[in-house]
Amino acid sequence: MTVRRLSLAAALALLATPALAAPDTTAPASTAATPAARGSAVPVHTPHDPSPDQLEAHIATLHQQLGITPAQESAWNAFAQVMRDNAARFHDTIEQRRTKLASLSAPDNMQSYADLMTQRAQDLQTLNMSFRTLYNGLSDAQKKSADILFRQSDGHPKQGAAH
Repeated sequence: MTVRRLSLAAALALLATPALAAPDTTAPASTAATPAARGSAVPVHTPHDPSPDQLEAHIATLHQQLGITPAQESAWNAFAQVMRDNAARFHDTIEQRRTKLASLSAPDNMQSYADLMTQRAQDLQTLNMSFRTLYNGLSDAQKKSADILFRQSDGHPKQGAAH
């Protein structure tokens, strides 16, 4: 998906409920053949976190897609800062998880992942509150546009589109 096609909800999803990453592609192919042979390869259940450049591209795209006005910049900046803070916290947590992953037992690995997802859920709540403040300050046309962006990112066609 290109940066231009990312919607507000896609960015929220990226920052709030990350997709599962593929196994470490730097490991030789033969080590990925069996679970026991994978050893220290990054397991499938370690989410991928966006780079700072990807995050800033999302933020810029969302700003443009929503048509943020100068009067809305304060609420926008607060929302964008929550996105940045969440991404930084997520990155740090992922790095901590990766550092200790090779020595975790299966139950500890599962708990580590559960803790990561709990943090992400809490971050999404914070992001949602910030977004609600921004959304409440949007014009009716901007709200309609934001609503459509959310629907599109959920895989639903635009309202009124031919089926």
